[in-house]
Amino acid sequence: MSSGNSSSQLIEFLNCEALDLNLFRGQSRDFKTGQVFGGQVLGQAIKAAYNTVEEGRKIHSAHAYFLLRGDVKAPIIYEVDRSLDGGSFSSRRVVAIQHGRQMFHLSASFQKSEEGLDHHRSWVPPKDELKSALDSDVPVERHFQSEYFDVHYVPRDKVTREDSIQYWMKTKHPLPDDMASHHAVLAYISDMGLLQATLVPHGLNKLTRSEHKEKLMMASLDHAIWFHRDFRIDDWLFYECRSQSTSNGRGLAFGRIYDGAGNLVASTSQEGLMRLRR
Repeated sequence: MSSGNSSSQLIEFLNCEALDLNLFRGQSRDFKTGQVFGGQVLGQAIKAAYNTVEEGRKIHSAHAYFLLRGDVKAPIIYEVDRSLDGGSFSSRRVVAIQHGRQMFHLSASFQKSEEGLDHHRSWVPPKDELKSALDSDVPVERHFQSEYFDVHYVPRDKVTREDSIQYWMKTKHPLPDDMASHHAVLAYISDMGLLQATLVPHGLNKLTRSEHKEKLMMASLDHAIWFHRDFRIDDWLFYECRSQSTSNGRGLAFGRIYDGAGNLVASTSQEGLMRLRR
């Protein structure tokens, strides 16, 4: 794999420099959103936690809170607390610090692989849907992560749930085989779409970017992700983000991520600030 392709650059971006025992530093990037992208902090925090867990344990859940708006011009320090290393599970708490203040914290759990009962609600993707999107002459919608990811949104008249945003996604180039990289990258991109789904029931997802800034103030408050099965984010995954509730100036959305065979590989949830500007 070429060291210059976008996927290797993304992996390098998510990797954190070790400063001391349990202390890491991640760099920030400006994606022209005016603040640090929440998925960046989530992905870097997961990679920092992975650096303290013994080989063979994989993350199965992560729960995060966004406390302060991030500064795109400053690095982020990640302090990892090794809360537990048990026989099967390891628990970690990660605090992200910028300018001497906590801006984010994450609780994550890792588990040894083991056999057991297996059940999930499978999803059968339309056989020609992705092929149709790839063969379409309609230009792919640009988004602020276009440098790293190919994304094909399902048209509004073809989504299987009216209250959802659905899209296919994958990295532009292959990733390393280690699951830590795939987990961090999926967590990174899982932040794209959830809050937008809370706008759908109100018809506000149709706003232009300038109208959006004029009428709405939105920011992530928390984010959770559960990893169910192994997957590759450099192969096509289907992401369905659906609105669950909007009230009290907040919006809540749930997400489900499937591989091309219809296996549920991850679930997400996110609540965010959702205020109308007056």
